[in-house]
Amino acid sequence: MLHGVGGHAEAFARNVVPLSRTFNARAIDYYGHGLTGFGDQDFSKDAYVKHLIDFMDAAGIERAHLIGESLGGWIAVWTAIHYPDRVGKIVYTVGAHLNVPIDAATRAKTDTGTAELKRLSLQFVNAPSRENVHARLRWLFHKPERDISEELIDLRWALYQRSLDNPSPTAQIGAPNTSSPRGTCSSPKTDVISLDGSQSVATSGDGEKGHDYVPDAEWALIEDAGHWPQWEHPELFNRIVTDYLTR
Repeated sequence: MLHGVGGHAEAFARNVVPLSRTFNARAIDYYGHGLTGFGDQDFSKDAYVKHLIDFMDAAGIERAHLIGESLGGWIAVWTAIHYPDRVGKIVYTVGAHLNVPIDAATRAKTDTGTAELKRLSLQFVNAPSRENVHARLRWLFHKPERDISEELIDLRWALYQRSLDNPSPTAQIGAPNTSSPRGTCSSPKTDVISLDGSQSVATSGDGEKGHDYVPDAEWALIEDAGHWPQWEHPELFNRIVTDYLTR
């Protein structure tokens, strides 16, 4: 399981144990995030893909299904393109970093949502505090008062404090090298399901349109959810994922 930019493995805290009843489920902090350090590489596609393959090698995992949320979905697709023999199926959650045609109103909503995430992220980078962690977390959820716990804020703040002096991947949000050209959507030689939250403010329509470019891909929508549907409605998310991966 691969989290979004600036996130950590805790994004899948409500999924790892339930999915472990059927799968050998793992959620990781990837390159430059959380408890995973960084080297001399930039926060780039190549660095993220290499880190994932290195983790699989170290863990003795020859082949894996990949569940990627936001940036994690982008990493999952690129991993399947470069290492097709190592990837089973992909669950591309809230399809971030897709460059697909959507109508003007949807594009405006998506651009506004992405700009707000970048603003909140840079606000934290420039003035690290628990309050700014909370503000950035609120962006992820359709109903933050329902889904954000004090424990989640404390955990993310503690993880961020470990790396305040290091380069921040959150500063890369919206960078030109984080978008995928449209043609790459059809490139992975693996089965893909695109799974969206109905109220995600940064990927409105991207997942639904993006799956049209992947041969035989599927699409599922979780209502009343924002950019973290796996957390907002874990039972439904886990059921969709289990049904898809066990077919």
